[in-house]
Amino acid sequence: MIEWPEGLYCDRMRWGRAFNNKAFTSVFTNAQQIRTYPGAYWKCTMQFQNLNDREERLLTTLVGSLQGMAGTFKLYPWRRSGRPDHGTVRVNGNGNASGTLPSRGWQPSTLVLRMGDYITVNDQLLEVLADVTSNGQGNATIQVAPWLRLPPADGTEINYTRPFAIMRLTSDDEENTIRSAMADGTLDCREAF
Repeated sequence: MIEWPEGLYCDRMRWGRAFNNKAFTSVFTNAQQIRTYPGAYWKCTMQFQNLNDREERLLTTLVGSLQGMAGTFKLYPWRRSGRPDHGTVRVNGNGNASGTLPSRGWQPSTLVLRMGDYITVNDQLLEVLADVTSNGQGNATIQVAPWLRLPPADGTEINYTRPFAIMRLTSDDEENTIRSAMADGTLDCREAF
């Protein structure tokens, strides 16, 4: 897995999720039943504009190091980069593959996460769905989306200070627009698991 190159920033990012739902539609009434499953993933398109020589080299060598879709890299959400340190936080008990994550190790009786914060557990990026305040013992239950793909073991670390997604390119093709002094490029990615 490759770390995102320091000093390479996109100008624009389309960021979102693809959920893993299946719809069953009645041929008689058009009524629908929706079944949801774990396996949702993050996806993004990053656009790079007016890259100078150094930035273009960072972008092209990142793609070269990935060998197209074969490699993976850590992508850190730039707009929601993490929370202040509130202690060493871990999964509390054996978790399950759902949208609820029990945790321990927070500073007691503190607002520790805000709605919309990101956390990483088992190399999976999760969005916090509601504000989280720890109890007097430093425990808290976190509502997350997408669902956990794998049940985390008791004591698994919860990364909330510098969360990340593990991503891969969606295609083996790569090309940039080159001008006399600048370059532009685009990367299409999805979460790797």
